[in-house]
Amino acid sequence: MGLLSIYFKPNFLGLLKCLNKLNWFIVFFSLINLSVCIYEDQIGKFDWRQTYVGRIKFSQFDTVSTAKKIIVATEENVLAALNLKTGQVVWRHVFESASTGNIQLLQITEKVVTVSGSNPYLVRGWNSATGVLQFEWSLTLQNDEQADFSEWWVQNDMLVHMLPVFGSHIEVTMYNLATGQNRGSTTKLPAVWANDGCIVTAPYYTCIHGPMGNQQLFSLDVTSNTMHLISQPLSEYVTLSSYDSNLRPLDGNGIIPAFTVDDRKIIVIKNSRFELLKTDVVDPSASVAIVDIANGPVVLQTWIDDTQGFSMRANSVSTGAEVSELRTSDRELRLPDPEVSAAVCTKSAREQLVCRILLTGGDDSVHLMQQGGRILWSREEALANVVAAEFVDLPVSDLDAAIESEFDQKEGSIWAAFSRRLQTQFQQLQTLVHSIQSGEVLEDDPPSALVRDYFGLHKIIVLVTEVGKIFGMDNLSGSILWQHYESQLDTEHAVLYTRRAARHPPHDAYLTVVGKHQETGNGLIISLNPITGSLIGERVLQLDVQLLQVAVLHQADNEKLHALILLDKDENVQILPQSAAPLVENMFMYVAERNTARVQGYALIYNGQTVEALRTWLVQLGGSADAGHRIVAVAGKAAGERVHSPGRVLADRSVLYKYVNPNLVLFLTEGPDPLHKDVVVATCVDAASGAIVAAQAHRRARALPHALHTEHYLAYLYYNDKQRRNEIATLELYEGKQRWSGAGAAFTSLWAERAPGVERLAYILPAAPAAAAATATERSLTDKHVLLALTSGAIIEVPWAYLEGRRGGGEEGAMLPAPAPEIMLAPEARLNYNRTLARPRQLYTAPAGLESTSLVLATGLDLFYTRVAPSKTFDLLKDDFDYYLITIVLAALIVATYSTKYFASRKMLKLAWK
Repeated sequence: MGLLSIYFKPNFLGLLKCLNKLNWFIVFFSLINLSVCIYEDQIGKFDWRQTYVGRIKFSQFDTVSTAKKIIVATEENVLAALNLKTGQVVWRHVFESASTGNIQLLQITEKVVTVSGSNPYLVRGWNSATGVLQFEWSLTLQNDEQADFSEWWVQNDMLVHMLPVFGSHIEVTMYNLATGQNRGSTTKLPAVWANDGCIVTAPYYTCIHGPMGNQQLFSLDVTSNTMHLISQPLSEYVTLSSYDSNLRPLDGNGIIPAFTVDDRKIIVIKNSRFELLKTDVVDPSASVAIVDIANGPVVLQTWIDDTQGFSMRANSVSTGAEVSELRTSDRELRLPDPEVSAAVCTKSAREQLVCRILLTGGDDSVHLMQQGGRILWSREEALANVVAAEFVDLPVSDLDAAIESEFDQKEGSIWAAFSRRLQTQFQQLQTLVHSIQSGEVLEDDPPSALVRDYFGLHKIIVLVTEVGKIFGMDNLSGSILWQHYESQLDTEHAVLYTRRAARHPPHDAYLTVVGKHQETGNGLIISLNPITGSLIGERVLQLDVQLLQVAVLHQADNEKLHALILLDKDENVQILPQSAAPLVENMFMYVAERNTARVQGYALIYNGQTVEALRTWLVQLGGSADAGHRIVAVAGKAAGERVHSPGRVLADRSVLYKYVNPNLVLFLTEGPDPLHKDVVVATCVDAASGAIVAAQAHRRARALPHALHTEHYLAYLYYNDKQRRNEIATLELYEGKQRWSGAGAAFTSLWAERAPGVERLAYILPAAPAAAAATATERSLTDKHVLLALTSGAIIEVPWAYLEGRRGGGEEGAMLPAPAPEIMLAPEARLNYNRTLARPRQLYTAPAGLESTSLVLATGLDLFYTRVAPSKTFDLLKDDFDYYLITIVLAALIVATYSTKYFASRKMLKLAWK
């Protein structure tokens, strides 16, 4: 024993010293490549992001830097650079969303110069190649009332600011572009002829002034050292008897001061006088711009009509001769209200004209066109303003549809079913033989085909944009499958309804968009097939009345179509289609007035011929009509939501039953309070009976337009004005340990004897929320998570367990952990990792075929799609699952089993012979 201790002791001490040295290496290498996000090989595998800039307001071609770009400023207060070859965003700056970020001027000299804001103004200079800010200075005007009429332009490296005082004079001030130093005092030019119909064609300020029938055309160079007023009778250019339009400046970045009169004549200012061009405006709606080419400036016009489609024509400014290289006519290109935003023309090595024309459409689309009419690239900037979205299931393949139709046929004998089975198997065999003979590989679900996959992860996202353009988008790739533009659709309160899913062959899927008519304000209904984008059913239906409320009938007709129920301003009910009127029973609707917080309920009754709407209840949220309360957010339950369990099992093995009322609606109102400034009230109202189930008030707070309602959970957000922080409040409704509402009752509050128990808590949210949503699965087996889109551009996933209202309170909540006052937003809970979203507005969720998975779409200035698994992917194997190893192990186990059986039988045989 002594010899062993002497032999092992030195080696053991040396091993400890070696391990001590290795610890430092382990600590050093563990600090490298730390990550709390997803694995690197999963980036972009289940998600995608698309960046947009919005409708273009100003644009110029950057021909100074080496990498050719297009610098744009948009209506969304975004300054960006687009790649000239691909149209991708090179760099982008998102300004403030309010008027403080409104871009007033975009000018490209050696730098990109912008003027933004609304008194005070910010003048900034940007590097055109990288977008880095190089200088910034502010400017505040003393005359705040007239500041909105300010005009800006750059001339000789000086920023010119012009402020007209209508009927009096014009104030002109020039500043150093880089430093903001004033060149001198403000110049005041007398201009009694100035009015609100004047235009600026730098450096000229042009107006029409005078009595009707004797109008004069005035123009003044406001930057000249000597004042010279140009005046001509308007009758020299147009017929005054038919004149009914004001002046209109030319589109694009004009190289010559010019404008149009009466949408027919083009006038340029040359040598301090007006000159009428030989080229007239082709169409009153045409976009007119002056572009400089190698042979001199030309007048470029673009327009669209029903017969020739898109047309473009160019004429020389000096001679009026047409430039044949720029003439284009394309009947296939349907670009509504095309406008020339910017254009540049050069000469190639072979002395050929090479032009790039940036066109913007009335549908917020952007196209870069070259001479000859070829479109180089397009951008759908309407997707920067999505107002509604819906996930739609894809149809099954033809083979699966045949199998489903076979099992749907319940009638007939067993021999008929057996014959249908033989026919189906024979058709499958024929398909297999035909594919083998043709040399094709037989695939059940090709990746490119628009058919439903096995796990239900492949869907179509239907998006309705603010401009009235409807898109069908593939959720896996983000590619646009179809689009439909309706210029008369007012999408302020537009809603989407899936009236028939794609799982009812041979009937197509049916989706309806309900909005308002742009001009009349009456109802406008657009019905289309969400898979193909083609109009079906009612197609585009313009109603003669204004709509108060719209709902979908819960019971389908013989064609599996859910009827649309319309309640108009006169409280009349229309059913589309009318044949579904007898199916209306036990239907209730409510109408909420946002500005007065007045909610009124209706009961729909079928009298044998038509459907009538009867007033059943009225609730005035906020106390009285003159209290000044308004509705900020409304949250109702999703139509197809399922509740997996009616109760929760507690620690003492008792059951706490949920208060699950499908008609429960959460109203979040805000109003003034004489003592606490503002008060936020959350009211739960039963839409069937009008009963107030629960309510909660928050003093000195301001409501945020974000509310959630799923199962018996309710959540809403508000800003605590006293503590200067954002908070999220939750409500949980329970019946108790005994059910008193009746199992499976549809309208519990109609005969309820008592109100449900309410568990409520409020938590501090250490961030500024921009949108909120709850995860959704098919059968609600998985945990509920709350998704929060923050103004910082992150999407955070918060488990509902962190927001429990029963924590630490009462007998049932004593077993739960005590609630933390502040919700910890862990970095690993960020869904979009390093893909920051600009100005998120809304979150949409939808269930997938996998019970563990929920699909998520974030809209705003960017689009982001991903999928989440609140309870992990318990029904799906991991991506790195080793199929080869499990196959080898399984084969080895089978071989070992039979080998053991064989040797065991031989052993038993030998023992038997002994």
